[in-house]
Amino acid sequence: MNQVIPAAWRFSSLPAAVSKKIQAPALPFSSHSYRQPTLPTHKDFMMRITVDAASVAELRRIIVGTCGDLMIYMRVKPVDHASKMKFWLCLSKGSIDAVIGNIMRALPQAEFGRITPLLPA
Repeated sequence: MNQVIPAAWRFSSLPAAVSKKIQAPALPFSSHSYRQPTLPTHKDFMMRITVDAASVAELRRIIVGTCGDLMIYMRVKPVDHASKMKFWLCLSKGSIDAVIGNIMRALPQAEFGRITPLLPA
């Protein structure tokens, strides 16, 4: 099935009518190296949550169990001399309601902050 094509074979050795029909494959994108500006999309949101330091493991378990791979990132920072922990979650829009509902059921003392859309860079 595999054929060996000699190195000396070129398109120029074909008849003119055939070589005009053979073209280089078209690229699916332009060859320009500049970046096209993108419009902001509101698919991802930043959500802020504050919980007691003792509830950190439970909150992480709820977030990972609810969102799984829909969570983009999670940042945790101690506040009030480490008696409370502040979470920043970057989630897809579809997972926010489920996360809030599960957190409110398991950790009623959790404090929810702003939920803001992330703008693309």
